[in-house]
Amino acid sequence: MGMKRYIVAYDGSENSKKALALATDLAKSVSAEIFLVTVCDQILQQFEDVSLSPDMERDYEQHFADKAAEACEYCRSQGVQAQSAVLKGHPADEIIRYAKQVNADLLVSGTRGLGGFTQLLLGSVAHKLVTYSPIPVLIVK
Repeated sequence: MGMKRYIVAYDGSENSKKALALATDLAKSVSAEIFLVTVCDQILQQFEDVSLSPDMERDYEQHFADKAAEACEYCRSQGVQAQSAVLKGHPADEIIRYAKQVNADLLVSGTRGLGGFTQLLLGSVAHKLVTYSPIPVLIVK
């Protein structure tokens, strides 16, 4: 049967571009479909003193929609079927939730390469994906 549905966590960073390129190559070789996921991190909503104006929030969301469209276009230019979703919330939680929703076979993500104390302070989406996802995860550096 094989793996036919790949989730790619994409934010436009260099490492997410590497993850997208690898996932696209893998998808091409087995005729898999890619589901691109970008997440508008809602971290600012945790602080009472910080809020975005409606225009700023719309621009913020548009930024992520543009990144998703860019990634979809790349996949299609490589002959791979792709669709995208822009989600809101905590990135790892939303990516895992979406992967379950679309019955994904593989989750592909880049990493920022943080480790040690920096990872402890900042947290890591890639680390949370590996730790909590019930779906196999491929981390690309």
